[in-house]
Amino acid sequence: MRLSVLAAAISLSVGLSMAADVQAAIKKRTFIPAQGLGPALRAFAKDHKLQIIYVSEEVAKLHTRGVIGDVTSDEALRALLQGTDLEYRYLDERTVTVFSAPETESTSAVDSSEPPHLAQASADASLLLEEVIVTATKRPEAVRRISGSVSALTGSELERVGAQSMADYISRTPGVIFNGSAPGNSSVTIRGISTTTRIDQGQGTTGYFLDDVPLTDPFFAIAIPDIDAFDVNNVSVLRGPQGTLFGSASLGGAINYQTARPDASRWDARVQGSYAGVTGGGSNQSGKVMINAPIVSDQLALRGVYVYRDDAGFIDNVGTGRRDADRVLIRGGRVQALWTPTDRTKVNYLFLNQTLNNDDVGYQEPQTAGRLRKNTVVPEFGEYETTLHNLRVDQEFGFGTLTVSAAHHEKRSDNIEDATGDLQSLLPGVTPITISAPSTSRGKTFEVRLASPTGRSFEYLIGAMRDDTRMNIRNLAGGPGTAAVIEEVFGPLLGEGIGEISAPGDIFLDARIPVRGEERALFGEATYHFNDVWKMTLGGRAFETKVENETLSSGFYTLLTTGALQSAESGTQKENGFTPKISVTWTPGDDFMAYGLASKGFRYGGPNIIVSEPGFTVPRQFDSDSLFNYELGVRSDLFGQRVRLDGTVFYIDWRDIQLRQQTPLRLNYASNAGKAESYGVEGTATWLIARDLLFTTNLTYLNAELVEDFNPGGGQDIVPAGSTLPGASQWQVSSTLTYEMSRLPLAPSFVLSHRYLSEAPGIFGAGAEQGDFSVVDARVALRFNQFSLTAFVNNVTNSHGVTTALDDPLQQYLIRPRTVGVTLDYRL
Repeated sequence: MRLSVLAAAISLSVGLSMAADVQAAIKKRTFIPAQGLGPALRAFAKDHKLQIIYVSEEVAKLHTRGVIGDVTSDEALRALLQGTDLEYRYLDERTVTVFSAPETESTSAVDSSEPPHLAQASADASLLLEEVIVTATKRPEAVRRISGSVSALTGSELERVGAQSMADYISRTPGVIFNGSAPGNSSVTIRGISTTTRIDQGQGTTGYFLDDVPLTDPFFAIAIPDIDAFDVNNVSVLRGPQGTLFGSASLGGAINYQTARPDASRWDARVQGSYAGVTGGGSNQSGKVMINAPIVSDQLALRGVYVYRDDAGFIDNVGTGRRDADRVLIRGGRVQALWTPTDRTKVNYLFLNQTLNNDDVGYQEPQTAGRLRKNTVVPEFGEYETTLHNLRVDQEFGFGTLTVSAAHHEKRSDNIEDATGDLQSLLPGVTPITISAPSTSRGKTFEVRLASPTGRSFEYLIGAMRDDTRMNIRNLAGGPGTAAVIEEVFGPLLGEGIGEISAPGDIFLDARIPVRGEERALFGEATYHFNDVWKMTLGGRAFETKVENETLSSGFYTLLTTGALQSAESGTQKENGFTPKISVTWTPGDDFMAYGLASKGFRYGGPNIIVSEPGFTVPRQFDSDSLFNYELGVRSDLFGQRVRLDGTVFYIDWRDIQLRQQTPLRLNYASNAGKAESYGVEGTATWLIARDLLFTTNLTYLNAELVEDFNPGGGQDIVPAGSTLPGASQWQVSSTLTYEMSRLPLAPSFVLSHRYLSEAPGIFGAGAEQGDFSVVDARVALRFNQFSLTAFVNNVTNSHGVTTALDDPLQQYLIRPRTVGVTLDYRL
């Protein structure tokens, strides 16, 4: 009897072992992004149809870098548990237990059979080369598997270099230039696609998105959102036109912030504070907090973030007598709720609000006021606010995932410009003369899309969107005593009482510009995998846009320009079109990919709503401009993924360019004129030199110029063919060296980074130049328990590089001088 029981037990044990071996040997398409270990294990169990047994407390505070690809259960589990002290074993063919391992050296080698595309370098590396998951294709996808030029900075990378705003990180991406000017309204140029380093008269050439929701205005951006990078999942930069999936305003490319979503499996919190001194300026202070709270375990969670940042000024305004006048205060945050009622349903709500207050726009006037000085009669303040409500539902079906998103986005701005020098000859004795521009932009965006499961020979994504944005732009010009001066100077010519009639309340111009922009589109992409090596993607977007503008102006300035005290001009511009996209991708192995891509981008046109002046005709409207982008790219992993090389060669053909121009009386309008081309090479290299030592660098060569003469305003000044586009620096280099000694007491780490930008014109046909500077930053961090302390020096050499330059008179915006400080960080 005992022998038969023993034989049966042995037979059962051998059978279970063989069944588990068979189960573990089956490869399955797996997509589990970096996240908390608990949710990752549950996703693994669902994908591989297994039961997972583990102690919640053992995994609650652990994270995994995820696993992507066709893998067995064993390969997936090894990848998920890599870097932890946990092990696993099969209890039967469908049940796996995860448990704490005995004390062992955590630097054991990875199984040589592990597929290289599991997003790991080797288990003996503390600085792993992560596989970053982004939504650049409107579905989660590994960034280096996308057939296009997409770069992503993860939250950990942004933290590593101390990045807070776009000025800190956007130029670390190849082919991307940050035209730093007025905080809250500084533009980004991608691959040289821009005709101004300031604000376009119509839509901008770069799109800005938050969790795929557009934050770009259809006409003359009243604000450009610069979301603080604290607790974001990643910031992805899509280079080249993104018209197929992201629509208008992504002519040159797009920037997409991807928030860190709530985690219903664990509590989490983080508090961060910083203090720094600016050479020749004041002091910076910041306080930031994040709380993640599970409300219903594994189903409902809230995540809240709040940011307070006080950035010191360093420009002295000799006219107002204030030192360090350009102080900037950023406040706000977001609240996000994620409800997962079933394994197939996710409901996400996001609320975001961020305000920026700038005491005085910080440019220097070296020719008239001196170095690090400006001279205005009044402070030129700026106030900007961005608000977003977004409700999104993702419902998984067997045939695909349906995503429905509804968003309300709102931006508000107000600023004052000192126009005393420009207009005092018209109004002698009036001081100060100011122009203010209180404006709002409110819109609703709806999008629905269906994405097929990945890992099949035929994959698709189809969708529809609608955006309806209403803007109210206002310009008010005036100054104390304006009515009296007008009465005295112009009364004998225009009649008694003209002062009070044309400048009530001393306001001599009151212009209201209501704008309504609508965009409707059907879009889609389809990918066919011919085999494991070749695939082709075809995509397109059928769109319809409409812009309605009106200008209602009154006052003395209106009388001078139109001959009447009141003027009303309106216009409508409609367009429809199609933006195609095609790519072919060759992947001969897991460590190499090459692709060819052709794509088209577009942006809104619009009506011109100012009247023609004597001898000068203003076109009634300006059309949408578009461009074609052609590129070849490669992605390569070498030496067991210790070295990653990415390279792209591109050519852009840009026609019917929208150009902001001025009438003889300096009223703004836009027209289409000329052609331009942009071509270049972008390269990125990442080298995991040793366990603790990581080096990353990128290099860009860019040639962006006019290919035919341009005659702005029809006057004598001709911008000749061959002129470089504004802000299009020919060379750009960015490098970062990171040394993290995690095995030593206090786990010290060092980060040294360098950025270089070559010279470029600030505007067409003028001598204002920007660029031609280097910036070096250094950081040292220590960690003890849940605290970390970081000392940093930004702009070590105290460079005064020019980020944006304007002429007449020369105005230069500068990078922040040397800044020395400390950051204290606590994680629950």
